[in-house]
Amino acid sequence: MGICIPRRSQHLPARRKLVLVGDGGCGKTSLLNVFTRGYFPQAYEPTVFENYVHDVTLEDTMQTVELSLWDTAGQEGFDRLRALSYQDTHAFLLCFSVDDRDSLDNIPHRWLEEVMEHSPQAKIILVALKCDLRDNSRIQDPILYEEGLAVARSIHAVRYLECSAKHNRGVRECFDQAARVALPVRIGRGRFDRRTRGSVCNIL
Repeated sequence: MGICIPRRSQHLPARRKLVLVGDGGCGKTSLLNVFTRGYFPQAYEPTVFENYVHDVTLEDTMQTVELSLWDTAGQEGFDRLRALSYQDTHAFLLCFSVDDRDSLDNIPHRWLEEVMEHSPQAKIILVALKCDLRDNSRIQDPILYEEGLAVARSIHAVRYLECSAKHNRGVRECFDQAARVALPVRIGRGRFDRRTRGSVCNIL
């Protein structure tokens, strides 16, 4: 009579590393604070380096994923320090603010090039932040959904996500999707072709 012994590995969470990059002040730290701590910071404090660990459970598979979340400083003075956080990353969240066109312009011309230089095997997710500002009459010419989606397609991002940390809208969904994207990624040193990333999936 055979005895079936469940493998302990089935009960252990998968561990995946996500790094958030983007211009300073675009909303990365607020997004992480709302997701991991449940509060929205009222005052802006520039980030130098922060690391969070937070579990998510994917509802359809009940798979638990332990996310190592790395917040980075967007200012140019921290280029060398920021690069230290890129090693062994499974997915990058490239972030921009809908009220700052420069932050979107810098995605393909600065941030994508920087992260791919250090971690070419990682998946790319484009994230629009501060989306509640589209409804603010004082914001002139906010970045529209279609504009963000077009950039996501042009850089071969696997997801385009939109969030409002202030209103806690799309925050949980952002990291659920990031966990799904990161799960199949295997860290290695082989050559990698960015063109094989796949088509973008846009999610509100």
